[in-house]
Amino acid sequence: MARPVTEKRAQPQRGGLGRQDARDTPFRSYALDRADSPRFHIRLVQNTQRLYPAHKHDYFQIMYFLTDAPALRIGLTSHQPTPGSIFFIAPMVPHQIRFDQDTRCMVIYFDLDLLRPSLTRSYPIAELVRLAPELTPFAWQNHVDFRLDADCVAQIDGAVSAMMQQFDSPRICAAEIIRAELLLMLGRLSQRFENEFAELSAQLPVIGRDSLHMRRISEFIGDNYTRGPSLNEAADAVHLSKSRLCALIRQYTGTTFNALIREMRMEEARERLVLTNESIGQIAYSVGYQDEKYFLRAFKTSSGMTPTAYRKKRADEKSDAARQGARPA
Repeated sequence: MARPVTEKRAQPQRGGLGRQDARDTPFRSYALDRADSPRFHIRLVQNTQRLYPAHKHDYFQIMYFLTDAPALRIGLTSHQPTPGSIFFIAPMVPHQIRFDQDTRCMVIYFDLDLLRPSLTRSYPIAELVRLAPELTPFAWQNHVDFRLDADCVAQIDGAVSAMMQQFDSPRICAAEIIRAELLLMLGRLSQRFENEFAELSAQLPVIGRDSLHMRRISEFIGDNYTRGPSLNEAADAVHLSKSRLCALIRQYTGTTFNALIREMRMEEARERLVLTNESIGQIAYSVGYQDEKYFLRAFKTSSGMTPTAYRKKRADEKSDAARQGARPA
């Protein structure tokens, strides 16, 4: 197993959205090129402040948070990481990730044939879970709240520790032990959330059929929300009628097209207020508002306070947390 030393970014690959091909979500690989053996990597992210723009990649990724962290987005769904929350990002699913200096997160990625050497890499996730049921969490990522209880956290911590010890080890059977630990971890998580998966399978039987539509919708909105695309433009780009597009967004996100665009803009604005030193005007422009006064009104409606007050509040919270952490027990 090759161990990446630096991130390597692939050139964007385009296609699949008709007139919007030029704006398709970039393909970025933060892994070494695949050689003769399947890729696997595990690392602890800490003391890092970074915004990863909307992108997708061709491997499976698990993010296990040990602390609170800035909001992340998988597909069209925003999530707020807390200690013990875990996220599963399937290949070619658009997502945005943000880390700040206080974030501590275990990141694991792997190729399908690390777990299942006999399977090809071309199965859609809805079909794949029938062949590899341990990958079920990846299929239901945005429909299940994967927050772990104390017993589950202990199991995941043990598996992560074991994989870290074996990673890039010259010892015999290191790769086999990693494979076994990863399979066991995913299998235990699948059993832990088995009831939720069963209920969802009855409620959302069309997830497999709709997955391509939702991927195209996610890619288009993720690439274009800062410029405020129209419903007509979005429907044309993803080759759906306006009514079908709205129905899918409502079904999978619980909101409307315009409300989703607006909240994605506000979410990015909130994160920029915390993670950057940009001025209010720069942030307004970055998230698609040409009129700063209109941005101020929209932000206050969404967040209940002005951007300046929000930035100060979050800075004060971090300072208080740092002081609490510095106090002797």
